[in-house]
Amino acid sequence: MLNKCIVIFFLFISFMVKAEISEDGKYATLMLQVNLAKYENKSSHCFKQVTDFILPESDMLKLKQMPRETAGVLGKLFDDALYNCAQPEVFNLARAILTLQEQNKVEKSQAISEQIKNIRLLVFPKSTVASAREYENLTENIKTQLESIESLKKPFNPMVIIEQVWGAPQ
Repeated sequence: MLNKCIVIFFLFISFMVKAEISEDGKYATLMLQVNLAKYENKSSHCFKQVTDFILPESDMLKLKQMPRETAGVLGKLFDDALYNCAQPEVFNLARAILTLQEQNKVEKSQAISEQIKNIRLLVFPKSTVASAREYENLTENIKTQLESIESLKKPFNPMVIIEQVWGAPQ
């Protein structure tokens, strides 16, 4: 429901912006709207998988052999799984954002700049850098073990894993 409200908000802003920009700018804005709607639909499907997630016993046993600190990198694996699930829509949305951003160098529209900024923050949060860096600090052995766990390649619920494998967060 929240995602639909966000899409409607961006569509409203887009329609307000259209009156001030060139035909190329209008087309780039429309492509962003179309790709955002497609991404929202696919993302909803992916998040449904998160709510339906059940950690297989075999994967739980593999994770229990890893140190508790491994729980800190589940955020990166979660993001990766969601982005992979939402392909090709997330790629097309990113391309539409970049196209509109390049077009806005000509348009110089503050409304378009805000639209791009808000969508980027929604779809590509900055918090992923910290978890990616934490993942890179793992030993190669633990990375290999994590990459071999099939249930971490599809959308999963990190909190379910943390609770079932290492107990409630402290």
